[in-house]
Amino acid sequence: MAYTTSNMLAGEKTKAPPTITTMPLPQTPPHTPSITTAAAHKLATEIYDIYHSLINLPNLKPGNEVNALLTRLVDLCIETYDRDFVADFFNVGGINAICSQLRSLCATAEGELESFWAQKLISESLKYNASSAHPNTALSTFPYHQNYVDLSRIECSTLLAFLPQSSPSQPLNIAFVGSGPLPLTSLCMLDIFSAALVHNIDRDPSALSISQSLSERFGYADRMSFACTDVSAKASEFEGKTVWHEFDVVFLAALVGMDATSKLAILEDLVKKLRSGALIVARSAKGLRTVLYPILELGEDLERIGLEILVELHPWNRVVNSIIVLRVKNR
Repeated sequence: MAYTTSNMLAGEKTKAPPTITTMPLPQTPPHTPSITTAAAHKLATEIYDIYHSLINLPNLKPGNEVNALLTRLVDLCIETYDRDFVADFFNVGGINAICSQLRSLCATAEGELESFWAQKLISESLKYNASSAHPNTALSTFPYHQNYVDLSRIECSTLLAFLPQSSPSQPLNIAFVGSGPLPLTSLCMLDIFSAALVHNIDRDPSALSISQSLSERFGYADRMSFACTDVSAKASEFEGKTVWHEFDVVFLAALVGMDATSKLAILEDLVKKLRSGALIVARSAKGLRTVLYPILELGEDLERIGLEILVELHPWNRVVNSIIVLRVKNR
């Protein structure tokens, strides 16, 4: 969630929490609920309590209360639940509206967290020659660094199955959309794919500025480039900085498109720009993890816009996101 991956809202460190409409408490269960239904209502009530606490905070900057609430939310959502429980949970009256607003809150909190830590890492690196030391030594001080490492390893190992050369040493031109101020996924990919170049794309210029400074401080500047582009918009004055048809792989951060409709529209636009055979790695979610991240629906709509669905992978550990690999069809 907010503590595992980057997103399009990252870097808005001074932004107040989004405008949130206070939602009513979820409906109570039936008079004679099943054990599963009663448990689902209990979880819905606890998640509502977290939501209510978050919207009453003055801001979502990192701090003891924010961290505790979001950590508890993640812990609840990554538990293993059976299908009946998940269905009962999302059938609780009012819970879907609460979850929609929670995703927006989590996006803002993630931006605050990443911006805070990116600037902290840059500031501390100025005290010593960061480029002469192994970057991961300093980067690992970020509390959720291992989550990024684990997610990137899963994504890259899955990606290897569909690349022309199944070798981490093959040259790759990668774009990461929604890289934010703390581009840990991009850095992890450069560590895994030794001959890769990563082009970081975000709509927030302040996030990109912080990200670029960090990559320079930690010795990645030669293999990283940056462009300020809003892929959800029809056109951008910065579009010329991104030559889409040159990319072998495009990664989409989980919060690029906050619902299935917007994700599909973004993908449809990308398909028109990418070359045939290019791969797209998109992050999604499954089950209760969709409380934290929007889902990318698999089906005929993706085929219709020119994408071949290759694989969908759902981690069951503390890696929150699902991984979907798509390929642009020949045209």
